[in-house]
Amino acid sequence: MFDYWKNQYTARGFTPGGMFVKDNLCYIPIPKNSSSYIGQLLLENGWGIGNFLTTDLTNKQIIILVREPIDRWVSGTAQYLCSALLKNGRTSIDIINNWNSIVQDLIFDRIVFDDHTEKQVYFISGIPRENCVFFNSNRSPELAIKQYLISQNLDLNTDIDIDRNQTQGNEYKEILVNFLQDQLTQNPHLVNKLIDTYREDYTIWNVTI
Repeated sequence: MFDYWKNQYTARGFTPGGMFVKDNLCYIPIPKNSSSYIGQLLLENGWGIGNFLTTDLTNKQIIILVREPIDRWVSGTAQYLCSALLKNGRTSIDIINNWNSIVQDLIFDRIVFDDHTEKQVYFISGIPRENCVFFNSNRSPELAIKQYLISQNLDLNTDIDIDRNQTQGNEYKEILVNFLQDQLTQNPHLVNKLIDTYREDYTIWNVTI
Protein backbone atom coordinates (compact mmCIF):
# COMPACT_ATOMS: atom_id res chain seq x y z
CA MET A 1 0.00 0.00 0.00
CA PHE A 2 2.98 2.33 0.43
CA ASP A 3 4.39 1.88 -3.06
CA TYR A 4 2.87 5.11 -4.44
CA TRP A 5 4.89 7.48 -2.22
CA LYS A 6 7.61 5.03 -1.24
CA ASN A 7 10.54 7.03 -2.64
CA GLN A 8 9.51 10.29 -0.97
CA TYR A 9 8.49 8.53 2.21
CA THR A 10 11.80 6.71 2.62
CA ALA A 11 13.80 9.79 1.58
CA ARG A 12 12.39 11.57 4.64
CA GLY A 13 13.65 8.78 6.89
CA PHE A 14 10.46 6.73 7.15
CA THR A 15 10.09 3.02 6.52
CA PRO A 16 6.83 1.65 5.04
CA GLY A 17 5.02 0.09 8.00
CA GLY A 18 7.54 1.58 10.40
CA MET A 19 6.51 2.13 14.01
CA PHE A 20 8.02 2.76 17.42
CA VAL A 21 7.46 0.13 20.10
CA LYS A 22 7.74 -0.28 23.84
CA ASP A 23 6.11 -3.19 25.64
CA ASN A 24 2.52 -3.45 24.34
CA LEU A 25 2.50 0.17 23.09
CA CYS A 26 3.09 1.34 19.54
CA TYR A 27 3.38 4.73 17.91
CA ILE A 28 2.67 4.76 14.17
CA PRO A 29 3.85 7.98 12.48
CA ILE A 30 1.91 9.87 9.82
CA PRO A 31 4.00 12.34 7.77
CA LYS A 32 3.46 16.03 8.53
CA ASN A 33 2.02 15.27 11.97
CA SER A 34 5.01 16.00 14.25
CA SER A 35 6.13 12.51 13.28
CA SER A 36 9.89 13.12 13.09
CA TYR A 37 9.94 14.97 16.40
CA ILE A 38 7.85 12.42 18.30
CA GLY A 39 9.74 9.51 16.75
CA GLN A 40 13.09 10.95 17.85
CA LEU A 41 11.67 11.71 21.29
CA LEU A 42 10.52 8.12 21.75
CA LEU A 43 13.90 6.75 20.61
CA GLU A 44 15.62 8.97 23.16
CA ASN A 45 13.28 7.44 25.76
CA GLY A 46 14.33 3.89 24.94
CA TRP A 47 11.63 2.89 22.50
CA GLY A 48 12.53 0.46 19.73
CA ILE A 49 11.63 0.28 16.05
CA GLY A 50 9.21 -2.25 14.56
CA ASN A 51 7.02 -2.74 11.52
CA PHE A 52 3.25 -3.01 11.69
CA LEU A 53 3.08 -4.76 8.33
CA THR A 54 4.76 -7.79 9.90
CA THR A 55 3.49 -7.48 13.49
CA ASP A 56 0.32 -8.80 15.09
CA LEU A 57 -1.30 -5.69 16.58
CA THR A 58 -4.24 -7.51 18.15
CA ASN A 59 -3.09 -6.88 21.72
CA LYS A 60 -1.25 -3.61 21.12
CA GLN A 61 -2.28 -0.12 22.19
CA ILE A 62 -1.60 2.15 19.21
CA ILE A 63 -0.82 5.86 19.41
CA ILE A 64 -1.63 7.93 16.32
CA LEU A 65 -1.13 11.68 15.84
CA VAL A 66 -3.74 13.25 13.57
CA ARG A 67 -3.72 16.75 12.14
CA GLU A 68 -6.67 18.86 11.05
CA PRO A 69 -6.79 17.89 7.34
CA ILE A 70 -6.95 21.35 5.77
CA ASP A 71 -4.22 22.71 8.06
CA ARG A 72 -2.06 19.73 7.13
CA TRP A 73 -2.73 20.24 3.41
CA VAL A 74 -1.78 23.92 3.58
CA SER A 75 1.49 23.15 5.35
CA GLY A 76 2.27 20.19 3.12
CA THR A 77 1.49 22.06 -0.10
CA ALA A 78 3.58 25.06 0.97
CA GLN A 79 6.50 22.70 1.62
CA TYR A 80 5.94 20.96 -1.71
CA LEU A 81 5.96 24.29 -3.59
CA CYS A 82 9.16 25.31 -1.81
CA SER A 83 10.86 22.02 -2.68
CA ALA A 84 9.67 21.96 -6.29
CA LEU A 85 9.93 25.61 -7.29
CA LEU A 86 12.42 27.50 -5.13
CA LYS A 87 15.37 26.95 -7.44
CA ASN A 88 17.68 29.18 -9.47
CA GLY A 89 17.10 32.19 -7.25
CA ARG A 90 13.31 31.94 -7.08
CA THR A 91 11.61 33.00 -3.86
CA SER A 92 8.19 32.46 -2.33
CA ILE A 93 7.21 35.93 -3.53
CA ASP A 94 7.89 34.81 -7.13
CA ILE A 95 5.41 31.96 -6.68
CA ILE A 96 2.79 34.34 -5.28
CA ASN A 97 3.33 36.97 -7.99
CA ASN A 98 2.84 34.33 -10.69
CA TRP A 99 -0.25 32.79 -9.09
CA ASN A 100 -3.33 33.00 -11.32
CA SER A 101 -6.56 31.12 -11.96
CA ILE A 102 -4.79 28.53 -14.12
CA VAL A 103 -2.20 27.75 -11.44
CA GLN A 104 -4.96 27.61 -8.85
CA ASP A 105 -6.99 25.18 -10.95
CA LEU A 106 -3.93 22.95 -11.41
CA ILE A 107 -3.27 22.89 -7.66
CA PHE A 108 -6.85 22.18 -6.66
CA ASP A 109 -7.55 19.68 -9.42
CA ARG A 110 -4.74 17.54 -8.07
CA ILE A 111 -4.65 18.42 -4.32
CA VAL A 112 -2.49 15.38 -3.38
CA PHE A 113 1.15 15.92 -4.38
CA ASP A 114 3.23 13.76 -2.06
CA ASP A 115 3.23 11.91 1.25
CA HIS A 116 2.73 15.20 3.10
CA THR A 117 -0.58 15.80 1.33
CA GLU A 118 -1.72 12.20 1.00
CA LYS A 119 -4.75 11.19 3.08
CA GLN A 120 -3.77 10.40 6.64
CA VAL A 121 -5.85 7.21 6.65
CA TYR A 122 -3.57 5.91 3.90
CA PHE A 123 -0.73 5.53 6.42
CA ILE A 124 -2.76 3.50 8.90
CA SER A 125 -4.52 1.24 6.43
CA GLY A 126 -5.10 -2.18 7.96
CA ILE A 127 -4.51 -0.97 11.52
CA PRO A 128 -7.17 -2.11 14.02
CA ARG A 129 -8.91 1.21 14.75
CA GLU A 130 -10.42 -0.17 17.95
CA ASN A 131 -6.89 -0.37 19.41
CA CYS A 132 -5.98 3.20 18.49
CA VAL A 133 -5.94 6.37 20.52
CA PHE A 134 -5.84 9.48 18.34
CA PHE A 135 -4.13 12.68 19.50
CA ASN A 136 -4.17 16.17 17.99
CA SER A 137 -0.68 16.68 16.53
CA ASN A 138 -0.91 20.48 16.88
CA ARG A 139 -1.79 20.53 20.57
CA SER A 140 1.50 19.83 22.39
CA PRO A 141 1.45 16.18 21.29
CA GLU A 142 4.42 15.24 23.45
CA LEU A 143 2.54 16.31 26.57
CA ALA A 144 -0.63 14.48 25.53
CA ILE A 145 1.37 11.32 24.84
CA LYS A 146 3.23 11.73 28.13
CA GLN A 147 -0.08 11.94 30.00
CA TYR A 148 -1.37 8.87 28.21
CA LEU A 149 1.81 6.90 28.90
CA ILE A 150 1.60 7.74 32.59
CA SER A 151 -1.84 6.10 32.57
CA GLN A 152 -0.09 3.05 31.10
CA ASN A 153 2.57 3.13 33.83
CA LEU A 154 5.27 4.53 31.55
CA ASP A 155 7.03 7.87 31.69
CA LEU A 156 8.22 10.10 28.85
CA ASN A 157 11.06 12.57 29.31
CA THR A 158 10.11 15.54 27.18
CA ASP A 159 13.00 17.74 28.35
CA ILE A 160 15.19 16.71 25.43
CA ASP A 161 16.48 19.12 22.78
CA ILE A 162 15.06 17.84 19.49
CA ASP A 163 14.45 19.90 16.33
CA ARG A 164 10.69 20.31 15.80
CA ASN A 165 11.10 21.43 12.17
CA GLN A 166 8.24 23.92 12.54
CA THR A 167 6.95 26.25 9.84
CA GLN A 168 7.25 29.26 12.11
CA GLY A 169 10.66 30.76 11.48
CA ASN A 170 10.94 29.25 8.00
CA GLU A 171 10.47 32.49 6.08
CA TYR A 172 10.00 30.93 2.64
CA LYS A 173 7.42 28.38 3.72
CA GLU A 174 5.62 30.64 6.19
CA ILE A 175 4.89 33.18 3.46
CA LEU A 176 3.31 30.46 1.31
CA VAL A 177 1.32 29.06 4.22
CA ASN A 178 -0.19 32.48 4.84
CA PHE A 179 -0.87 32.96 1.13
CA LEU A 180 -2.63 29.60 0.75
CA GLN A 181 -4.71 30.26 3.85
CA ASP A 182 -5.78 33.59 2.33
CA GLN A 183 -6.79 31.86 -0.90
CA LEU A 184 -8.99 29.46 1.06
CA THR A 185 -10.56 32.30 3.03
CA GLN A 186 -11.40 34.13 -0.19
CA ASN A 187 -12.63 31.02 -2.02
CA PRO A 188 -14.93 28.84 0.12
CA HIS A 189 -15.51 26.46 -2.80
CA LEU A 190 -11.83 25.49 -2.57
CA VAL A 191 -12.32 24.63 1.09
CA ASN A 192 -15.21 22.38 0.07
CA LYS A 193 -12.96 20.59 -2.43
CA LEU A 194 -10.45 19.87 0.31
CA ILE A 195 -13.15 18.67 2.69
CA ASP A 196 -14.45 16.30 0.02
CA THR A 197 -10.95 14.97 -0.68
CA TYR A 198 -10.11 14.40 2.98
CA ARG A 199 -13.53 13.23 4.14
CA GLU A 200 -12.03 9.95 5.43
CA ASP A 201 -9.42 11.86 7.43
CA TYR A 202 -12.14 13.79 9.21
CA THR A 203 -13.52 10.51 10.57
CA ILE A 204 -10.35 10.10 12.65
CA TRP A 205 -9.78 13.82 13.26
CA ASN A 206 -13.19 14.03 14.89
CA VAL A 207 -12.19 11.50 17.57
CA THR A 208 -8.83 13.04 18.51
CA ILE A 209 -8.06 13.83 22.13
